[in-house]
Amino acid sequence: GDLKLKTTSGKNRHSAGMDRFKRPLEPDERPLERCWGGELAGLATCPPVRPMNGAFKEHFCPGCREGTLFIPARRVWVLRDEGIANTHSVGVWNLPRSGTSRRKSTQPSVLPAHRIVNQTKCCSGAKLVILRDATHVDLPGLSPLPAGLQDSSLGFRVGKTLKPVLSVPLPHVRRGGEQQHLRPDSTSPCDVAAAAAAAA
Repeated sequence: GDLKLKTTSGKNRHSAGMDRFKRPLEPDERPLERCWGGELAGLATCPPVRPMNGAFKEHFCPGCREGTLFIPARRVWVLRDEGIANTHSVGVWNLPRSGTSRRKSTQPSVLPAHRIVNQTKCCSGAKLVILRDATHVDLPGLSPLPAGLQDSSLGFRVGKTLKPVLSVPLPHVRRGGEQQHLRPDSTSPCDVAAAAAAAA
């Protein structure tokens, strides 16, 4: 009889343990992680965060969500290759990979650790790439910001992505032997839709 009770008790404990992994985690059970704003801007003062879901904004501490993130311009590049996109990897940085991406439309990244921002449909201007570490090496599919900005910092606000506070001056690139200026769209599709709705 005792053996039977012990065996049943063990099954119950195992079942309870499995249920704990199957049920949604309570807010205080979710793991803590480093604030993405701190990682992107190189800050050591951000408190850890406990994301409630996978939304981009959930990975930032309250201070970064409500304020402006200043990132050295020498780590911000302009994205020219539309085939480059963020991967669904763990953490804020897209890391160099030689394998096949889970997103069939995305080529394996040959870039150093980076994050693509200002890339959602409600953004205006060029897509930007924030590098984890500054480099003077030419990078495929990217253009550095103009030399006059290299010693400054750019302000970004947190939303569904990082969006620059001010319009970012874009560099000249050579195409077909001629130097041309990259021109961002001045108005986002969301701004156009909002203006149309207001006029209706």
